[in-house]
Amino acid sequence: MGKSKKPESSRLNLFYILQVLAKETDERHPMSVAQIRDKVNQEFAYLSSTDSAVSLDTVKRTLEELTDKIFPDGMDDEEMAFRYGYCIFCVMKKDARYVSYHVEEGKQAPKKFYYYENNLKMAEVLTLKDAVETYSYFSEADITDIIRKLVRLKPKSFPNNRYYDVAREERDKDSLLLLNIEDLNRIIQNQNCAKVTYCSYNMEKRLVPRPGYPKVIEPVHLMWSNGYYYLLAYNAKYQNIVSMRIDRITDIEEVEVKNTHLMENFNPVQFRYEHPVMFGGKKEAVVLLCRDTGKNYIMNTIMDVFGKNARVTPASDELLEKYLHHDRAYFKEQGITWLKVALESAVGGVELWATQYCNDCLIVSPQESHDRVKMRLGIGIKNYG
Repeated sequence: MGKSKKPESSRLNLFYILQVLAKETDERHPMSVAQIRDKVNQEFAYLSSTDSAVSLDTVKRTLEELTDKIFPDGMDDEEMAFRYGYCIFCVMKKDARYVSYHVEEGKQAPKKFYYYENNLKMAEVLTLKDAVETYSYFSEADITDIIRKLVRLKPKSFPNNRYYDVAREERDKDSLLLLNIEDLNRIIQNQNCAKVTYCSYNMEKRLVPRPGYPKVIEPVHLMWSNGYYYLLAYNAKYQNIVSMRIDRITDIEEVEVKNTHLMENFNPVQFRYEHPVMFGGKKEAVVLLCRDTGKNYIMNTIMDVFGKNARVTPASDELLEKYLHHDRAYFKEQGITWLKVALESAVGGVELWATQYCNDCLIVSPQESHDRVKMRLGIGIKNYG
């Protein structure tokens, strides 16, 4: 006797339908009830003892219940996506495009189409994928695994040619970065201390422990900055926060000792701007003079490094005469405007930045920072003969 043409009753019907919607649809590619049924039967008939996994009526009834009760029209889309991780929309075709479904009074109900929208938009998936892919301290296996998972969240319109292009780049095959992040995150959640081995590279390009390590630290926060992943830890000796590159930590052991310095109100964005290039140390009042030529876009650099908390004003004649020996009128004739930039920051990072941008910047205060940068530049000039 042949198989029955009537689909068998199944508790998997909702699973079938959601899988097809997630894989095959998005805002630009909705599907009709019949198309969804056909695709479900094509993909999942092997799980059924009949020729079909679902009937047209089952798909129709399931989708109408979902859009009436779980994803009703008018409910905030972002709220639904945040609550469930996705949304399902019902639309109709009008003037060669898809619009929200509605029935006009006195007219026949239009044909229904449905699509699945993930919590992550295409641009978000693509941005995350590219960020992961360009980070050289992930191993190739790590990147491939992460991207494979991201791609599963992609909308149907995600460009297929943007999946994997990481194999050509030389990477650390023994990267502990992801394992370190998992271990450190767990320890931070437990509010415990950690015994870590922090390393530097030797001439053979191998990580070797720094002097004084392994040591017990108080991990506070994990954050991405300056193109790297950092552990922020409290230094009880100096009573401040220090940063460690997570890719340079080789051993982590949880210590059943509670942290003395918990940071429930810690603001990682503010910390990053107050610690340029992730140099540690206490904050100090810093004043810079920065040169704006109209072509060097110095304000872009100031915003990128120090953020909106930097206070930027035109430099006064008094300040310019003291440090540059000319007034504003003199520089204006050359098409140059000098800016006074005042901020609260760890001076070590500012000094490094000011050295790098010495053509367009000088530190006014603290005087010690001014002198250190001047000394470094002097040594640099001697090194160049």
